[in-house]
Amino acid sequence: MIRRVCFLIFLLTTAVGLDAQEGTMRADEYFDRVMNNPNLRVEGKVTGEQFCWHAASGAHGFVNGYLAWGDTSWLDKGGAYFDWLVSLMETAPDGYKGWIGPFIYNGIAWCDVHVGDAILVNPMLDFAELVLKDESLEAVYGEQARRYVEIAERDLLEKWDSRGTWIDDGKVGAYVAWNRYLEPGDLSAWRDMEIDKSGLSLPFNKQMDMGVAALKLFRITGKDEYLDRAEKVFLLAKSRFQHYDQRYVWNYWEPLGPWDIDRKEGKIRHWVNVHPKRNYQAREVSFMVEAYHTGVVFNQTDIERILQTNLGVMWNGDRENPRWRNANVRGEWRQDEYNIAGTLWSGLLDFDQTLRDLYALRLKPGSTGHAYFQKVTLKSDPGFERKYRSVNGVPKVDFSECRELNMAAMLPQVVAPGEKGIVICKARVSGELEVALYSSEGEQLEMLYAGEIEGGYDGLEGIFWFEWEGERADGSAFDSGEYRIRWTFGGEHREYPVVIE
Repeated sequence: MIRRVCFLIFLLTTAVGLDAQEGTMRADEYFDRVMNNPNLRVEGKVTGEQFCWHAASGAHGFVNGYLAWGDTSWLDKGGAYFDWLVSLMETAPDGYKGWIGPFIYNGIAWCDVHVGDAILVNPMLDFAELVLKDESLEAVYGEQARRYVEIAERDLLEKWDSRGTWIDDGKVGAYVAWNRYLEPGDLSAWRDMEIDKSGLSLPFNKQMDMGVAALKLFRITGKDEYLDRAEKVFLLAKSRFQHYDQRYVWNYWEPLGPWDIDRKEGKIRHWVNVHPKRNYQAREVSFMVEAYHTGVVFNQTDIERILQTNLGVMWNGDRENPRWRNANVRGEWRQDEYNIAGTLWSGLLDFDQTLRDLYALRLKPGSTGHAYFQKVTLKSDPGFERKYRSVNGVPKVDFSECRELNMAAMLPQVVAPGEKGIVICKARVSGELEVALYSSEGEQLEMLYAGEIEGGYDGLEGIFWFEWEGERADGSAFDSGEYRIRWTFGGEHREYPVVIE
């Protein structure tokens, strides 16, 4: 099942660029190809997450086709496709609509999920944003566009908030998977079921799918609540980056709250590592670039470090026969039957000529992908000018360098009186670890742990954690305020902010 989901995500990634290997295609031909996908044939209105991945694989192509060719027939067909998807939404017991069907990790229980909603709503918001800023397009497609915005506001952001799946944690926040399900075929009432992965924090790609929807809604509506949501989603992701050698590495999944730890069993509830499938980080980079262009969280230094990861570490340096490796491999070029390797991060094409040159090698002249590259991407020279919103600065993240700790966090960031938080890290090798509390000015205040820990490269190895109530060893309280926890390991260190209330 997991491999199938990975393949679907790969389909989505290629579709965003309009399948560069296809020949020139008219809008009606593209529409027919999308609709003829056998995985989109539904019985009644039974959909679910797996359907959503297949449906999303062609959804971005309509707006991109219009931008490439300037032919409004692409918008006609895009609107027809989006309206068909909307017609498949079912009403849940709480009155909100979604694409309801078998839970992808179980197959028996039914539900709708954050990512299924987001990956279908986001291309609709692309359509809406394009239409609503152009008077001539709005006159024709405005009603459709506003309907898609309403769906995004109510049946995406509002819905998942009302279900209690958004967890605010000071300056950051996260979405967690819901724990309510439906009996197959019965949409009358939610059921409490013991389903694996219920209540877990969503992995970063799914967090950012929701964050991108908030970005687009902010740009369309101007509502600050959506800007705030996007900032919290992307700031949490950035705060977990591992930084060294002027580059970034980040994990696909990390615990984002105490609920991700099984305290009774003494273990984490999911694996922690860079995703082995190359297309995951490529999508995440495109989301970060969307945030950058909207003036959210990321600055030029961040983009330069992500570029350094892709070109300085993942690429073999060969312009004629480029090969790639994952961001966290050490000197090993991998290209096997499961595509466990890196790839060119096409989301960075706005910023770098070398990436554009390498990307051009993939394109077939006359294809829609080639037309989009020529008429849209190359319309501007490489540079760091933001497309949508300029800002004077973004929230600061104090990065330090530590090669062997690929996770370090406080769960939650805000420690309330009398509540036990979790101090957690993941080490790739075994060694001596010190964990200490520091003031925001850099003064060491309290040693929280000192001892040997075991490391490991597997996603479930090398994880070390302990509970902490935000107090001194003698039980006395620290003053309320902002602090930092520092993990020192192998002569280097990582830090993470904590607020003691």
